[in-house]
Amino acid sequence: MMNIELFKTLNILYVENDKELERNFSQTLNNLFKKVFLSLDGMDALTQFIQHNNSDEKIDVILSEYNIPSLNGLELLLQIRKINHTVPFIFITQETSIDLLLNSLRYDVTDYFIKPIDENEILRKIEEACFSRQQEDEIIKYQNEIEEYLELINKVAIVYTFNSDMTITYVNNFFLELIKYDEDDLMGKDYRNLFHYEMTKVIIEEQTLTLQSGAKWQGKIKYLTSIDSLFYTNCTIIPVFDKDKNITKYISVNFLTTREENEKREFKKKVLFDLQETKRVYSVAQRKINELDNILLSCSDYDEIKETLQKEQILNQNNYNKLQELENRLKVAKERYDLLTYGINKKIGQIAVMINEMKDIEERASKKVIKVTDEIKSKDFLIERIKEEIVLKASKITDLEDVLTHRKNPLENKKGNN
Repeated sequence: MMNIELFKTLNILYVENDKELERNFSQTLNNLFKKVFLSLDGMDALTQFIQHNNSDEKIDVILSEYNIPSLNGLELLLQIRKINHTVPFIFITQETSIDLLLNSLRYDVTDYFIKPIDENEILRKIEEACFSRQQEDEIIKYQNEIEEYLELINKVAIVYTFNSDMTITYVNNFFLELIKYDEDDLMGKDYRNLFHYEMTKVIIEEQTLTLQSGAKWQGKIKYLTSIDSLFYTNCTIIPVFDKDKNITKYISVNFLTTREENEKREFKKKVLFDLQETKRVYSVAQRKINELDNILLSCSDYDEIKETLQKEQILNQNNYNKLQELENRLKVAKERYDLLTYGINKKIGQIAVMINEMKDIEERASKKVIKVTDEIKSKDFLIERIKEEIVLKASKITDLEDVLTHRKNPLENKKGNN
């Protein structure tokens, strides 16, 4: 069943000097394709292709007769290939010349059909050629997008890759600057050996099991440099699969959070200090209250003592409010940090999806390439058969010429004797 939706997205150039055939087949094409450009000769066809090459009505496929005026089909194919190496070009002709076939293949013709034509067969070939072309374009598009993403990420993130045995195969310059190792020192090294010794065994084992299962891992990593300094990252590790769904490597993308971690530690220190200070003040206040209680027992001026006690209670309440304010600030800082990392991790997840989609597209395109290669081999076999037949017929002609020569000589000798 033909892909009508695909045809509705395509513009076709149909070149045919047989007006009756052109009129009949162009009606079929007009019912299927987005737009049909018609031409009766090669020069006009070339002009139309050039005019629309960089426009919104770019020609996606060419269907051409070989015997056309001004430029024949082969000359048209040659000129088109100078402009565009990949646009599908299909011949329809009455010619069965071996030279035409070989030259057409040399200039990368998509296919050719001998008249009278089978419309359905031609349409199936157009569908196959254009579908393969679209897949190739999508692969190139995805590859370019991923290269752009990786180029951007390389500027702001730590990126390294490692094999299924956890040994490093690539590191970017940003990572080398931070980790303080030479690239040769890291190649083939277990990436987990770069973690700080404070990274717990439980976290490392959980990360390893997650990756071996084929899932994405996200979390915080603490790295130790060659000069015994450390830095923190938000890390996302993505598995990459081959067409058989086997893991070929892992990509680790890390965003530096050392400054934020330091700020959080300093903030925690301040909070702890304030808590200790509050406890100290509370202890002093409690001691004073106890002293006042003792004074109260021997003092008749109760109102004055009560006022002093209330002031101490107000001071304690102020210290408590200050502690609450510090706790709220810590909570707001954490929410801001979580919001910052969410967007980054979401973008990394999108890249992972794009990588896997590209793998699927590459797999489908590979199958199409194999099919086209088999067709070319089949045509090569046909060409060899034709060549062998030509050689055989040439040999028979030579044998006949020899027989005629042998018969002719006795006759001439006989006439001479008479």
